[in-house]
Amino acid sequence: MTSPSTAGLSAVVLNHDERGIGVPMLLHTDASLGADPAPDLFSTAGYLRQSALGLRLFDTGDLGGEETGAHLLALNFHEVPADSRREAGERVRRMLDLGDPYDPDGDGTGPQVALAFYDGDAGTAHWAAELCTGLGIRAWFYPVRWTSLEEGPRVTDEDLAQIATAHELGFHTATHRSAVEISPGTVASEVTEVVERLTRAAGRPPRLGAWRGGARFDATELGNQAIRDLGVTHVVSNWSVERIV
Repeated sequence: MTSPSTAGLSAVVLNHDERGIGVPMLLHTDASLGADPAPDLFSTAGYLRQSALGLRLFDTGDLGGEETGAHLLALNFHEVPADSRREAGERVRRMLDLGDPYDPDGDGTGPQVALAFYDGDAGTAHWAAELCTGLGIRAWFYPVRWTSLEEGPRVTDEDLAQIATAHELGFHTATHRSAVEISPGTVASEVTEVVERLTRAAGRPPRLGAWRGGARFDATELGNQAIRDLGVTHVVSNWSVERIV
């Protein structure tokens, strides 16, 4: 569960969300967390540290002597407007020099990179899938059906099936909800139907899931119980990618 020392985290995350060009973040995995990670790792201060390290690694190629054990550098995008795509593409290419593509079922060692697109915008999805396919790197797509923050065409089931031939689909609710917002009345539309949609598109359940707000897995919450039962095996949070237990 997330540490209580996360006051102001939502504002911090939003301030770091450089929409259009991608935000680098150094994430822990089970391999670097170990069996008993320190609680303060999952705090606002912990997020700021991992964010700063991610930016340093992205900009310089090293961590300047910092020791964290974390080895997964994620570059996170939301909607990428047409006038931002040249710069965003350059940042994607930069990632190719920083590690091997992340696989949640891999050995978890060595520098790894993950390109993540958290959006249902069709233009962004088509552009990103074509770019990453051309570069030979698998990207992760976490589509939503609708969000009040953006307008324009959403990705269709046919789009998702095409994307899934070269990339991976991740769970991210239908209308951009946090885990604590999932209730008996919304679990079908926000979770079950979404996972079933992604499973039909990809031919298998999504391995990774992420909640609005970036919370860790909490087995007491209905939304997390649902994704676990539907076959999602890992949750991406503000700090880490962890296997569901």
